[in-house]
Amino acid sequence: MIIEVKNVTKRFGANEVLKGIDLAIPERTICGFVGANGAGKTTLMHCMLGLIPVTTGTITIAGTPVTFGQTASNEHVGYLPDVPEFYPFYSARDYLDLCAVITKLPKSESSTRIAELLDLVGLSGNKRVISTYSRGMKQRLGIAQALLNRPKLLICDEPTSALDPAGRAQILSILQEAKKETAVFFSTHILSDAEQICDRIAMLHEGRLIFNDDLHRLDEQTSGEFAFTFAHHTIEETRARLADYPAELRIDHGALIARLPGDEARLSFAKELANRGLVIETMQPHKKPLEDVVMEVLR
Repeated sequence: MIIEVKNVTKRFGANEVLKGIDLAIPERTICGFVGANGAGKTTLMHCMLGLIPVTTGTITIAGTPVTFGQTASNEHVGYLPDVPEFYPFYSARDYLDLCAVITKLPKSESSTRIAELLDLVGLSGNKRVISTYSRGMKQRLGIAQALLNRPKLLICDEPTSALDPAGRAQILSILQEAKKETAVFFSTHILSDAEQICDRIAMLHEGRLIFNDDLHRLDEQTSGEFAFTFAHHTIEETRARLADYPAELRIDHGALIARLPGDEARLSFAKELANRGLVIETMQPHKKPLEDVVMEVLR
């Protein structure tokens, strides 16, 4: 595991922001960190970075313990804050050259690495100074800076917030490409972004981690919904024939959606369809939008 968080709590005075967090993230995985504003997402990320101390518990990154005020674990980490800041009078290449010197990246390696990263984030050949950059361009430069030393973990705090759809798509594509070399842990309140690229979801609610697993398992544990189409009858006719059936049924995009948790419920429903002269044409699991799944978990 690239991240291991064990029984972490964090108090600010009498306010307990994190309440016994246990979290483990495998290598080369994209994990979306979701939760309402104020749930404690940024606090946990700052604890991972050693920027604030935990109250109890431990955090390790790539096997190195995280200790408040010390930087040994951060040798494995690249970080993009929600609003990255730069020296405005530098170009992207000049800024990354400075970062390479600060991080002691060997000169023989830095030129090639910087060229790779500028190409990755779409800033290759851009000689404008950073003060003229859009918000999206600054976010992309921030990712390049965070990846400079080939970290084992990239932590991003709301990397797509305040961006237009095109800017968000660019950032998501970059994070997918970065996954080839590093694990990515990014917080977001735009759940459709997490749904597009994440392998895993970690869900924080009122300071507690209420889900941490593969994305498809979140849908499996909450849905139990299946989409049906039928031979010989329209969906509307089929729905009318099943008006008295005691299951949650609705029509969505030309299919009948039935909530059937468990094999027994599905078998019973199939028998009932046959008894009512309804012939199944297609049946497949119905995938809900992540927003709906998360709201169901929170309820």
